[in-house]
Amino acid sequence: MDTGNLLASAGEMQALDRKTIEEIGIPGAVLMENAGRATVAAMERHFGPAAGKRVIIFAGPGNNGGDGLVMARCLADRGALPSVLLVGDPARLPPDAARNWAILERLQVARRVIDPNAAWPTDWQEASSRPLHSVVDALFGIGLTRPLSGCYLAALHAMRDLARASACPIVAADMPSGLHSDTGAILGEAVQADLTVSYGLAKPGQLHNGGPRIGILEVADIGIPSQAAAAANLAGRLLDGRVLARLPPRARASHKGSHGHVLVLAGSTGKSGAAILAAKGALASGAGLVSCALPAALLPIFATAVAEAMSEPLAASDHLAHADLAAVARLCAGKAALLIGPGLGRHPETAGLVMALYRERPEPMVVDADALNILAADREALAAPGGPRILCPHPGEMARLLDLPVPELQRDRLASAQKLCSLCGPHQPIVALLKGAGTVVAANKAAGGLWAVNSSGNPGMASGGMGDVLAGVIAGLLAQHHEPWLATCAGVWLHGAAADLLAKERPFGYTAGEVAAALPRLFADRRKKRQSPDSGEEQIC
Repeated sequence: MDTGNLLASAGEMQALDRKTIEEIGIPGAVLMENAGRATVAAMERHFGPAAGKRVIIFAGPGNNGGDGLVMARCLADRGALPSVLLVGDPARLPPDAARNWAILERLQVARRVIDPNAAWPTDWQEASSRPLHSVVDALFGIGLTRPLSGCYLAALHAMRDLARASACPIVAADMPSGLHSDTGAILGEAVQADLTVSYGLAKPGQLHNGGPRIGILEVADIGIPSQAAAAANLAGRLLDGRVLARLPPRARASHKGSHGHVLVLAGSTGKSGAAILAAKGALASGAGLVSCALPAALLPIFATAVAEAMSEPLAASDHLAHADLAAVARLCAGKAALLIGPGLGRHPETAGLVMALYRERPEPMVVDADALNILAADREALAAPGGPRILCPHPGEMARLLDLPVPELQRDRLASAQKLCSLCGPHQPIVALLKGAGTVVAANKAAGGLWAVNSSGNPGMASGGMGDVLAGVIAGLLAQHHEPWLATCAGVWLHGAAADLLAKERPFGYTAGEVAAALPRLFADRRKKRQSPDSGEEQIC
């Protein structure tokens, strides 16, 4: 099992540490040594050699502080000039941290104890003409669950002010102090790191909400056996390029009928672009065929814009209606996946159609945009899906679905996605995502019970139509007979990765349609890397 894409909550990571130490027998001192050395290696890799320069290490009263003490010794060995500020009582340090504190004393590495119950001292800095290489945050790591206060908050301010005055980076050991490891929520105030070295596995709070405070994220191998990580049955996943390896190869003799047919129900007067972008997303993800059922008045616009898709005009002139149900049911025949919602509008007649399709159709269905808003008006309907469902809300739509204020659901994005899954009932496979920086994906038990946080994407995606393309990409993958979980995860990562390709050329100003057009480049890169010269099929490792 590849454990490199696992995510661990603080409790799961602490349990894994205990198992490694107590059951497997790898001493905690070894894990601490590996963590400190890996952090020094990462900071020099990103910010240059520390030899001849000062490094100020803010160490806390626990094992995260111990990681910082190891760093001080390693930096001294490399010719740097480390100084440790221990905010806590040396006599109360955990055994492994206490051992490293004693080693620093014998090596005469500069140290100072700061009483956490007193005011922050005004003379805490030693005068020096040597340049400052970096500041290290080793105060609390992943265990913090309440806001910093008193001397610890003053230490955070001192760290920040020192880094600003010296124009040097802040390096966080495992997690910037003040960030909740599981949710990324800022607990009052938090360190703004330039580099975070996560120990063992990545943590969800490093990827959503807290992402802007993380800086560069590196995951360090500190010696936890991969067998132990695999045996922990962790439900969290980091979405990165490895998700593509789970998409099976295409046979040389495949044809359009081999790769599924998507039916898109989208569009209303003034919102024909949503239908167009959704169809383009489905085509770009590799669906063999795409048909769009839309109001008759939009047919000329759609047919001209997406020549590769088929169009099915319905009776109502400017919106879909419950009266179209029989016609839509006929169109569903032979379709591998449905997408409903982009640009539909919220006309009462449209609402009747959406409700009926959600409850009655057995085909796997991607539910997005106005279809979600319609369901939010009658949340009891969520509990009766007729088949597998993938729900794709942005925070505003999620707020309506959960009847919660946006700030509240954003404080714990994973819990919000999981709650939406639970509202849809336990009997059908349900996957819910919450769009945004570090898009969160959650599945109910019928769909595998996993959850994931996405690593791709960038601020340039903050423009209209991006969600329509994403819904189309997911529907296209779903039509290719991928399970809802894989279709969603692969679609979310591909969508963000395509935007990342464009962001290399310009950080913003690209459009949703350009993101759809960039998607095939990712498949092309994958094929170049993994194609066997002796076979007509791609070889997936």
